Amino acid sequence: MRPMQDARHYTTTPKYSGKVLVQGTEDYERCRRMNPSADTPDRFPREIHLPESPSDVSQALKRAAQLKTTVGVRSSGHIMNFPGAIQDGILIDTLNLNRRIEYDPVSQEICFGPACRVEELAAKLKEVNRFFPHGHAPTVGSAGFLLAGGQGWFVRGWGATSQTWITKIEMVVPDGRTVIASRTENQDLFWAARGSGLAFFAVVTRFWGRTIERSNMWETILKFEINSANYLPLMTWAIERGRDTPKYGTDLNMTIDYPEKYDPKYTTDEAPKHGKLQMTLNILCYCDTLREAQTLLGAYEKFTPEVRDALVRLEPVQPRTFEFVFDRKRGFLGNGKQERWQINSIMNDPKVPLDQLLTAIKPCMLELPTRTTSVFLCHCDIIPNEEDAALSLPQDLYISTITGWSDPALEPAIYQPMIERYRRAFPVAIGQYITELDVNKEEANCRVLSDTALAKFLKIREKWDPQVLFPNYKALVKTHDKMAQLEKRNAHL
Repeated sequence: MRPMQDARHYTTTPKYSGKVLVQGTEDYERCRRMNPSADTPDRFPREIHLPESPSDVSQALKRAAQLKTTVGVRSSGHIMNFPGAIQDGILIDTLNLNRRIEYDPVSQEICFGPACRVEELAAKLKEVNRFFPHGHAPTVGSAGFLLAGGQGWFVRGWGATSQTWITKIEMVVPDGRTVIASRTENQDLFWAARGSGLAFFAVVTRFWGRTIERSNMWETILKFEINSANYLPLMTWAIERGRDTPKYGTDLNMTIDYPEKYDPKYTTDEAPKHGKLQMTLNILCYCDTLREAQTLLGAYEKFTPEVRDALVRLEPVQPRTFEFVFDRKRGFLGNGKQERWQINSIMNDPKVPLDQLLTAIKPCMLELPTRTTSVFLCHCDIIPNEEDAALSLPQDLYISTITGWSDPALEPAIYQPMIERYRRAFPVAIGQYITELDVNKEEANCRVLSDTALAKFLKIREKWDPQVLFPNYKALVKTHDKMAQLEKRNAHL
């Protein structure tokens, strides 16, 4: 029986009565449910540990071994299916673990703990007049973001954040030791940590990342009415204009949703009966002057007649701040009230022609089950180097639908429509972003690492965690086996 969710807001700085919370107490349940989605799975760890130092983490791992159980880790709770909550296991919540940010003016590196939030990093970087490509959503925790690879700001040219910006990582490994991993020390751990996400088999306690001099952010916004009739030409135009845009220093994002999503007059989850979907392009760049910005974003000034007819609003290139974008993101997802969220996603196979891709994902883009559901698409242009990191699938376009609702009576039926639509799109996908691997619903999952990267990861994991203290890697194996069987079956059809 699911406990009733109260109206308490999700906060990034909750206070609890101690470092170890046990099942049956008010603080335990409040902590377990401290996620941006009110839809917390019915899995109950035996204890929740809130370490403040590596030695506290070591004690938590020893406690798990003593209890003969396993460990999950949470940095902010933005992975909506909550893989850190393992039934009867130990949940290590890194909320207070090295929750500080330091900048070294000599090395020009920033150092921070696993639960330091995106908005906290942005504030420190502004203070020291530097840039580091943290995430886009203000309350996301650093460890979840970086272990997944990191689709950070201006990722297109500068690479995933853990690929090209992280220089070393401090972590507590399963035997309780604190070690440093980098390109010159414990290289296998450094390789495995960057891209394995929920499957990683240690607890990160600190990151170090290089920074560059701060510049200026600029944005142009284009809004269109989108429907079944103009979907193909409009989406084709938007994606091709992105491919015409220089990679370095640009951040290209698309959303599709109902304007009524944010209208306070609407209080139900139902999609508006006569609602018209809108596609919004938030096109940003990072450079010194307005003149440079207008040049970088100039591809979006070229309209075809059909695209111009769909145009609802155009905002010219103008200055932006990270704080402005964060405030906009707060209204999009994760207010921590009664909202409940499910994310389904794919990354396209770059070899699949664009028209074939757009036809396959059309139901995911236009058949939104609720008023608060949104589509999100961004140009990533991440080219992986599997020799350097576990991050191993090319990320051309990241495509997702975020189903939102508030009435728990809609569950479990609400999950299935988008799961099915994305399953039908698997043939045009190279895989999915590892943060969306759903430990609750295997049918929603597809490949998250290449076969060779997964094989290498499993060997490294066996070396460092032979007792399987961290079991979530099994979800990757199960999904990859499933996809291999599907692909083999399809090859014989």
